This record gives sequence, C-alpha cells and structure tokens, in this order.
Amino acid sequence: MSRGRANALTPSLRQALANALERAVQQTEVVAVVLRGAGDVFSSGVDIAEYDTPLAEPWIGTLARQIETLPKPVVACLNGAALGAGFEIALAAHGRVARAGLRLAQPEISLGLVPGGGATQRLPRMLGAQAALEIMLSGRAIAPEDPRLRRIFDNLTDADPLDSALSLARRLAEDGRWTRSCDMERGFSDPDGYQKAVGTVFERLGSQNGAETDILRCVEAAQLLPFEQGLAFEQTVFEERVASPEARAIRHVYTAERRAGIHPGLERAIARDLRRVALIGEEVQLAQLAVFFLDQGRAVWLVSARSAMLIARVTAIYDAAVSRGRLTAAAGDAALSRLRDVRVEQALSVADLVLEAQGAEIGAARPQADAIWCVLDHIEAAQARATELGRPVPALRIYRPAHSSQLAEFAATEDTPAEVIASLVGCFTASGRSVLRSALRPGLLGHRVMLPGLCAALMLVAAGADPFETDRAANALGFGRGLLQTIQTEGAGTVLTRLQQIENGAPGPALALLDHMARSEANGFYVSGHEGMTRNPKVGLWLAEWREAQRGLPHLSPGVSLRDALHAALVNGAARMIDAREVTRVSDIDLCLVRGYGFARNKGGPLLQADLRGLLPLLRVTKRLVDVSDSLWQPAPLIEDMVKYGRRFY
Repeated sequence: MSRGRANALTPSLRQALANALERAVQQTEVVAVVLRGAGDVFSSGVDIAEYDTPLAEPWIGTLARQIETLPKPVVACLNGAALGAGFEIALAAHGRVARAGLRLAQPEISLGLVPGGGATQRLPRMLGAQAALEIMLSGRAIAPEDPRLRRIFDNLTDADPLDSALSLARRLAEDGRWTRSCDMERGFSDPDGYQKAVGTVFERLGSQNGAETDILRCVEAAQLLPFEQGLAFEQTVFEERVASPEARAIRHVYTAERRAGIHPGLERAIARDLRRVALIGEEVQLAQLAVFFLDQGRAVWLVSARSAMLIARVTAIYDAAVSRGRLTAAAGDAALSRLRDVRVEQALSVADLVLEAQGAEIGAARPQADAIWCVLDHIEAAQARATELGRPVPALRIYRPAHSSQLAEFAATEDTPAEVIASLVGCFTASGRSVLRSALRPGLLGHRVMLPGLCAALMLVAAGADPFETDRAANALGFGRGLLQTIQTEGAGTVLTRLQQIENGAPGPALALLDHMARSEANGFYVSGHEGMTRNPKVGLWLAEWREAQRGLPHLSPGVSLRDALHAALVNGAARMIDAREVTRVSDIDLCLVRGYGFARNKGGPLLQADLRGLLPLLRVTKRLVDVSDSLWQPAPLIEDMVKYGRRFY
C-alpha cells in the first residue's frame, strides 16, 4: 500500500488493493499474500474528509471481508502505525506479524464515530468484550506488546517484519489451512464475563446516546448475532453515526485544527529553536507560562518583583502533577532546575524568546539581536514596545490556563520577518496547540469573537431577561460556562476595559451594567466560595434597583428565545468580522470558541450550528431584536446575502 507518507486508505488505494487481491486469486503461481505499507507506516486509515462525501466503494468493510474470505492466506505485515481502518484491514487478515513499538489504535471515538470496517465484531472475537471495549472506547494508541493484544499477533520482532511475514505466509499456504477472524471464538469463551463487561459499561454510560453507546451496542451484538448480521448491524450504526450532527461537528473541529496549522507566507521560513525563554512582568499567568515552557524542555528566566510567589506557584503545579501520578518526582525536579530568577539584563542577554506582560519595566536593557520579543495580550502595548526597540514586536495571547490550554493567537505587522512568525507558531504547535492569527485591530481575535456574545447576554439582562436563564441558554447553545459567569470569572472591570477599547464595540447599556458590577463585588450575578461560583442571592434586588435607575432601557419582546438571541448575536458579529477580513479563515472563529472558550466540541461552534440549522431562522431572530440593540442584532450584509443566495459558512 503506497499513498503519500501515511498510506491513507483513499478510494483509489482501496480499489487498487481490491484489484490486486483479485489478481492474486486468479494467478496460480501465487500461493499467499503479504500486505504491508510502503515506508514506515502500515496505514493511517481513511482520510477524514471522505466522511463528508458519499462513501466510495469498495468501502473498508467490503475490503476487509474480501481479505478475510480470500481462498489464499493473507498475512498483514505491520511495519509501522496501523490506525483506524488500517488496523481493521490487519484484523481481517489470516495472520499478523508486527514490529515491536509501533502504534495501533481505533481512534474513531475521538471523531464521534464507530469503526466501519468490522473492528466491533472481530476484536471481541479475538480478545473478549473488556479488552475490545477498552481499545475502542479510549481511542488511544497502544503497542503490540500490550498484554491485551497477545492473541492478535503471530509474531513480534524488533527487526523489519517482512521476512517473518513471508515465512508465516508460506507456512500457512503449505499447511493449506488457516483461521479466519470471523471463525475465532476465544473472546466468547466466558459468556458471563463478556456480558458482565458489557453491562458494566452500559451502567457507566447511563442514558447517553452517542458514539460510546453505539460501540457498546455493536460489541454486544458480536456475541448475540451471527457474524454477517453483526457486520451489517455495525455498518448501519456506522452510517447513522457518520451522518449525525455530533460527528459532523467533531469532524469540523478536527478539520479546523488542521487548517489552523497552515499559515500563508511561511512555506520557506526556517523556524528557530527557542531554547531560552525570558518571562518579564508581574502577571500571575507567567507561572503557568513558565510551566508550559519547562514542560517542553526549555530554560526559563523569570524577571519579576513577584518572582518568589510565581516560583511557588510553578512548584505547586509540579507537586500536584507528581502527587497525581502524572509526573515522576525526578522529572518534576528536572523541570524546576531549568527555572531561574534573574535580573532583566541577565535574562535579555541570553533569551531567544522574550514574553513581556503589559507594562513591564526593562530600563535600558536590550535583547540579543536575533531574539524574538512579544507582548502578552495587548496589541497597542506591543506596537509601543516595537517603536522603542526598533523591531517588530508581535502581540501574543496564550489562552488560560496557559500550561494546559490548547490555543494561542498572535497579531503581527506586515514587516514582521517570516522566520519570527514561523518560530512562534512552531513553538506552540509542537506541543499540540492551535495557533491563530489575529488582525491588527483593538482587541485580539478571541476578544472580538466573544464581544457579541458577552454584550448580548448583558443586553438581554438589561432588557428584562433572568440572568440565570440567560446563562442556561448559553449552556444549551454549547458554552460550558455561562457568558455572564465568564464575565465574573475574568472580572467585570477587566471585561469593561477590554470592551471599551474595541471600536464599534459594546452598546451603552451593556457597558453601564458592567460598570455597575465593577463598582462593588456585591453587584454580581454569582459569588465565589468553597464550592466554586454560586448564585448571588441578592442579584434580584441590586438588578431591579439598577434597572429602575436607568433611562431608556430596551424591553425584551415576549417569546424571544434567549438561546436563539445569543446565537444570532455571535453569528452576526462573526459575519461582520469575515466581511472585514479580520480572520484568516472562517473556521478560525469556531475553533477559537471551541478551544479557547469551552464551546462544546460535539457542537462544532456557532457558525457550524448556523449551517446545520439554516441562516434564515437566525436572520428572523436578528430582525426581532434590532430594537434591543442594533449594534448587536442589525443583520450583517453578509448574512442577508447568504440567505438570499442560499450559501453557507462551510
């Protein structure tokens, strides 16, 4: 199998493989077949993009069944990773030889899918229900040495497995008999244990109705149904799951993550290895950033008047990781040994990367000539520092918590060297983070994306909506945390300042409500305590008094869906950003909300939801809410054009 670096099972490769197998049957001089991947990968499985088109024949299930029923022995020679459908092809063979240490996985669960090539029927026959479920429900890669897989492989070798695979293929041909996966029943040898394993997972899942439950139903069917009927059941469930909104949303986010890794203009740029990082300033976030860089094996120089406190926080993070078994004590000590508290002159004399919290003092100290300097979270401060240093200074935002967040974004001027941007992007993508590019406008990308949602929540409350119903509406839309709760977590004063800085930003009543909240901790929707954030019992009183003191507040019409109102504001605001070319690609908006603000991955983001639902209903919602705030709900021209011509975001 030879397709690119990963031998993806594209329609053309599947057809070529099916044809080759048919020729092998017809040619009398062929006594057996060995199947392996070109290069150092067996197969990465099906290209995810294929799931959004009609599935081409031969599909994986058809191909696997052709292998399984071939009248000549087929041996899978696993010379590298076998993932998803690639692993399923190997399971259908009559023998399997693998190189030790390779990666095997059924990762479909991470895409909201079930395997579609027979894994839910073959793995239980080989391994039993418990091991099969552990492999398919985790989606994580395992090695062939894993004890759970001992029944799958005929031989494991540290060398190239081809000679061993050829030897096995010849022996099976000479013996004239071999065992097909469909005839294996070792996994059914303990029927009660099989049913207990299935029942235990059913209890854990409860009333959930997603891909996990579907996989469980298929594994249960493997014991109850004849093999052919079990395959048919799996295929039916697979096709339903592929077409489900949940799976489509997860694929959408997955694709958006891959697109975010493509930054135009960097094709020939050579990224530098930023081994030494200077963190300058007083922000508590610097402790999390220190952990992020230390985890990557980089040295961190900390320049701060609060260095003792920051170092204590870093130490606490590592101590917690060690106590939970996520890290060995030796690894924690090694990371902390690379953290130093130094003066600014010393840090700047050695640092490859300097990250400055806004307002940091550096005096006359200057960085190395080729050091990359960034200012955290603030475009205007980055531009001011660029003028002072006489070099481009990108603004950089690492979403919180910085040591574990999966998203970063930057804003850079056109004269910023490509190698500087490539180095920044590479620094974060190497650890699995998505990196988005923000337009050079007041407020970074995430702040501008969230502005319509936060303001819409405030305006709905100002217009008479219950704040907690408003937050429940945000949860129903897809946010893990209510938008009003998000405001209080960040601080009403912080959000107020940010919204005031963004041009054409928040409507007046929203700013007035935020200002009122910022003046007193008592004026909040929630209160913080030992149990986290809980409802403020006095919210009704202070909110009624505030509304009474205001003049000209809008009134919310009866029957307006709060969920639809929030959704319409977010989509309307996003359409304006797209029209103004503030984003590199449309999918960056959904990805920003999913990875940066906790929007549910299985809902894909508000723009995908708008596509699934249809833009016309949202357009009608915006028109009903114009009187509440025209800056939020006056229909964007792009939305009206898309409705007129039947277009979608994706």
